[in-house]
Amino acid sequence: MGYVEKNLGPGETVVYRARYHWIAYKTAVLLLFLSFLLGLASLYALKASPEEETVARITGVMALAFLGFALLAFGIRWVRASADEYAVTSRRVIRKYGLLSREVEQALLEKIQDITIRQGFIARLLGYGTVVVETASETGRLVFPDIADPESLRTALWGQASSPTATAIPPAAARPAARERLAELDELKSRGLLSPEEYSSKRQEILSSL
Repeated sequence: MGYVEKNLGPGETVVYRARYHWIAYKTAVLLLFLSFLLGLASLYALKASPEEETVARITGVMALAFLGFALLAFGIRWVRASADEYAVTSRRVIRKYGLLSREVEQALLEKIQDITIRQGFIARLLGYGTVVVETASETGRLVFPDIADPESLRTALWGQASSPTATAIPPAAARPAARERLAELDELKSRGLLSPEEYSSKRQEILSSL
């Protein structure tokens, strides 16, 4: 169970979780690519010129070294990605960052003022971006970097922030009240207690409130 689940309030549920895009592992991917190229170079040097065995051996060792660095970088990034939590609940947006030293930022959904997605050309092609949430809370700005499918995060935030409150009066509940007022108005007119001008004015007032 993650940090978000452990700190949900009564009746609060997780609506959406944002995840890192694989681009967050770009350092590990680059090192792995360099290891692959060095490995090919070592094999090519050995086959092309057997007397250059020393060069091929050195190149092979470098390839293994870069492979080790790639695995280390991947492991560190994976642990970091597992520790970070970005979530939208039915009440809040939460950003939990860090493993040994923890930083937690959160804001109520009704405090959200603006949501910006930052994407360059490559980011749009690969489907990731940075989401910046501006809030009126003490937290201020929440930044979600290298998020996969940032549009889904923005949609979840706006969808929850703009959801109707429990105290809102449904339109269907307002119609019976208007019908009752119109019936009372007709009764007052039939009893001669309202002039035609007053009846018309009151009727228009009731209809305009629908």
